Parts: sequence; structure tokens; C-alpha cells
Amino acid sequence: MVAGTAVLLVVATVDLVRDDDAAPSGDTAQQVVGIPQPSATPTSTATPVRKKKRGKGVLQPASPTTTTPPAPEPADPVGACADSDIAMTPVMAPAVAGRKILVTLALRTREAEACTWTLSRESLAYKITDGDDDVWSSSECPGQLPEDEIVVRRDVTATYRMAWSGRTSSRDCPGSMRFVPPGDYAVQAAAIGGEPSAVVPFVLADPADVQPKGPIGPPLPEGVG
Repeated sequence: MVAGTAVLLVVATVDLVRDDDAAPSGDTAQQVVGIPQPSATPTSTATPVRKKKRGKGVLQPASPTTTTPPAPEPADPVGACADSDIAMTPVMAPAVAGRKILVTLALRTREAEACTWTLSRESLAYKITDGDDDVWSSSECPGQLPEDEIVVRRDVTATYRMAWSGRTSSRDCPGSMRFVPPGDYAVQAAAIGGEPSAVVPFVLADPADVQPKGPIGPPLPEGVG
């Protein structure tokens, strides 16, 4: 403590001798020996990091599941169908002139839930027309009609396929009748004693337009006949 007091007296004496009334500048200021200076505690300006709390998962309501009920079994046929209860529509697939043509009948009953219908020359009539002219008629070629039993239902469409010769017809329907040329035609069918179907147009394509061009199959080796 005595030594610290002596140092302070010496410094004060020097200042008085120099007769300097001005305050020391910042450039010459020095820390006085023996007087402890409190060190400044640095303050942190960083924002404290907060740990994120794991949120509890929110239970979503389960989406409702829908199940498709099985299709009902078709009704069993009861008795014979009345011809007047048969509704039919002919369906024609793409066809080519000069060959047999597929004719499909789509059948339903008008009132009976399910019954059995006998397709034959006595119960079915259909014809092929070109405008107002008959090209082929089952009344002239009844022998070309099949005979079969079909279960027909009111709520389910039954289909039956048969073949048209692709030729014109005449009385007694000789086999020498010519093939119908390519062009636009129509077909109409009905159960005898029932209402006729709508007139369904179709096209007979030219065979030259559908036959493949060039040789068929791999080329033959040279020298082979």
C-alpha cells in the first residue's frame, strides 16, 4: 500500500512540474500500475437456439372403403317366350364382299323376366336391303336359317351369331346366285309376330382394299418352283 502511494505522488509531482492543465489525450493514456481495472464481460447478442419440440402426430380419420356388391345372378328362364315379347337388334361387324357375312342378333324380352325362345325359319325373319330394294331375304332362303333355343332375359342382353351367305336371293334360293358387290347396305330383323327392329346400315368393303399387297410369307429360295 505504501509503494502504491509513493507511485501516485511521483506522478502527481511530475504533472505539477510540467504545469500541464490539459487532460491527457487518449493516445497517451496508460493504465496506472497497481490499480486493478475490471475487465468488461462480453455480452453475446446471438439469439439462443430453441430446440423444436416434436409435435404429436394428428390421427387422420380413415377414408371409408366402399365395396361393390356382386352382380345379381341372372334369372332362370320360365316357359317359352312369346314372339311378340322379343325385341331384337341386328349388329354387323366390318364385312368384306365376296364371302359369308356375320350377323349378330342382340335379344331382350319386353315383359317376361326370362324365358326360352326357339329361333327357326318359323320364328325369325330378316333381310338385307340396298336402298328400297331387297338384296337377300330369309323368306326366299329359309333353309339358310339355323334352328336353336336361346334364353332371353329382360335385364340382360343375349347375343346370337349366324351367317349370311353374302349372295343375293331369289325364290328357292339357288346356290348359283351371285355375291353382293361392295357398297352400302342395311339389315332389318324381327321375330315373326313381333315388332321389326330398326334398320341398321353397314358397309361391304371391296376385297381389293383389304387384301395384303405383295407376296405372303417368306420369299422362296432361288431355283425352287
